[in-house]
Amino acid sequence: MTQATTYEQILYEQQGRVGLITLNRPERLNAWTWKMNGEIADAITRCNDDDGVGAVVITGAGRGFCSGADMGAFDRAIDRRSEATTEEERRAASAPPAGLRADTPGVGFYQQSKPIICAVNGPAIGVGLTMTLTMDLRIASDQARFSMRFVRMGIVPEASSTLYLPQIVGLSNALELSMTGRIIDAAEALRYGLVSRVVPHDQLLPETMALAQEIADNPTDAVRAAKQLLHRNMIEQDRDAVRRREGAVITKQYESANHKEAVRAFIEKRQPRFNQ
Repeated sequence: MTQATTYEQILYEQQGRVGLITLNRPERLNAWTWKMNGEIADAITRCNDDDGVGAVVITGAGRGFCSGADMGAFDRAIDRRSEATTEEERRAASAPPAGLRADTPGVGFYQQSKPIICAVNGPAIGVGLTMTLTMDLRIASDQARFSMRFVRMGIVPEASSTLYLPQIVGLSNALELSMTGRIIDAAEALRYGLVSRVVPHDQLLPETMALAQEIADNPTDAVRAAKQLLHRNMIEQDRDAVRRREGAVITKQYESANHKEAVRAFIEKRQPRFNQ
């Protein structure tokens, strides 16, 4: 196990070939802030740049995964908007702090990253849920809870969730979750397809880390390229474009060291040694 840079609102460590990010505001059920958002982006970027990391796991400290946005920030924004005298000032009141805007990851950031698995250990509410949708896999503790809480706060879903949620759970389920804002338990999330599996609470991190390590032991370049193709082609309507994109990537990979090693290992009847 290796320890990386110290952060204020997350923890980061490396276990084997897996980077483990823990949201670390347990006294607030890991309520989301712009600071946390920037630190998550920084930790994922470090994983992407580290050849010794093949996959990333994100979980929460304490009883919660992420209880949603920090309401104190919303309250302060309301006060700033009420004091604003121009439309520009009102927009600025809702924007992230200037120093953090460059650190805000978008959908493309997560699509291009190494595989990311969310180990949802407790409530994942509002942005605590939508932040997981652009990641790759969600595994839930039997104590996890989920909610698209936005309408109950008088706002609409965000973070590209109106694109990803229907693709993950189907339009009808996405509409029900988004229009009611109700909380569902882990078993119902599994029925919806929102999570890929539900495990006993004390087995959540061991099982998630084992899956991440299994992924990370595969050729990193092939895994990352496969992920990128799936995300990009998911909304591609032109089938010829899909085939051309796949063909361009696989042609390049035929020349890769990992592909050559896989073929040699097969011929020699041994386990391949990837990512050397």
